[in-house]
Amino acid sequence: MESLAPQVVAQEDIPVPEEAKQPEQYQGGIHTNNEGHVSKYFHYYSKLQNQQNMLMDTIRTNTYREAILSNKQDFEGKIVMDVGAGSGLLSIFAAQAGARKVYAVEASNMAMNAKKLIEANGYGSIIEVIHSTIEDISEDRIPRGTIDVIVSEPLGSCLVHERMIETYIIARDRFLTPTGRMYPSSAHLCIQPFYDEYLYNDQVGKCAFWNNKNFHGIDMSVMYEKAVMEKLAQPIIDTYDPKKNLTKNPERLVFDFEQGGCTLQELQDIDFFFRHRIETTGLIHGYSVYFDAIFKGSQKYVVLTTSPQAPPTHWWQTRFLLREPLAVNRGQLVNGYLKMRANKEQTFDATLKVDLPILNISTEMSYDLKDFEFRGLQSQPDQSAYNQGGGYQQQSQYSQQYPQSTYGNSSSYSEPTPEAQQISWQF
Repeated sequence: MESLAPQVVAQEDIPVPEEAKQPEQYQGGIHTNNEGHVSKYFHYYSKLQNQQNMLMDTIRTNTYREAILSNKQDFEGKIVMDVGAGSGLLSIFAAQAGARKVYAVEASNMAMNAKKLIEANGYGSIIEVIHSTIEDISEDRIPRGTIDVIVSEPLGSCLVHERMIETYIIARDRFLTPTGRMYPSSAHLCIQPFYDEYLYNDQVGKCAFWNNKNFHGIDMSVMYEKAVMEKLAQPIIDTYDPKKNLTKNPERLVFDFEQGGCTLQELQDIDFFFRHRIETTGLIHGYSVYFDAIFKGSQKYVVLTTSPQAPPTHWWQTRFLLREPLAVNRGQLVNGYLKMRANKEQTFDATLKVDLPILNISTEMSYDLKDFEFRGLQSQPDQSAYNQGGGYQQQSQYSQQYPQSTYGNSSSYSEPTPEAQQISWQF
């Protein structure tokens, strides 16, 4: 099993591109998105079937339950806020852990179902359902700085898709006490190069129609390159054999969700500079992006990973294909830059640059995160088996591979900041 210890590369004397230096003031959260997209987003999550899809992700649900119920010391007698409460499950976990009061904040019409479910299970006196966005809650209703613990599942594909983490951070900045806790407390955005000739050829092959030189007497081939670029701009959502990775460990960009941690701007303008040394000679067909979410409980340290090394979750992995594969040798150094900019469609415009130093070979692709291609979803393993301890126990082992935080048994570990991760290269 791979080591999940963060891979930090020093950045002394490495120039940072001007675009990565310029600070700007940002507003964040749901109201910075197009109203039409927001309406569709809330409509989607108001459906029980779509809540079921998340609840039946046993890895996701069991890990959140373990993180909360194994850290009752953080919840007993405390005031808790559940951001984007959905069906209310995390609110119920917090109540089971001994919370004195839980605010279950849900903007979609799922709030009515959550209230019904909570009351039917006897938690109506502890959990108050608030049908509102976090951004619209007045401080007359919930005073600033009065929440002891904020729980949420704001995680999307590529970690930040749907831009829900911004709302999580707004809740922190408005309502968390100075010593309050965030569940999860941080997340690692991970990236690794992979080879997958079948996937690459399959995607390019879907564009063969546009290479037709005699379609009813019309030469279509002038559109072929455009069609290929459009197809490869679709990020792939699937899971894959980790043996296809060309490095053992991913490079990581750390987002600290706790007080004094990441800002809205850092969640909207993401500059992920990375460097890795190839461990298997082959072709880089693309890069896999996934995440780990970290729960720094005072009693137990829990990790939710979406790594291809671990049992699958409903997030799977996101794979970005290059326009032309890059041939690399074992031991070769590769520089990369994943640039992500938030847009008003609740997602990001993404660009990936990859550079082979000395050889002066580089490639660049832009990706449309509004247009994922979902592959292989029908072949998802039966996750009910993880309830019996199999795959879920494998997930739990990832918690053991992260050093204990300063809240745990060891004070020697200090999690790297996003700044320490943001090494940069000239392209």
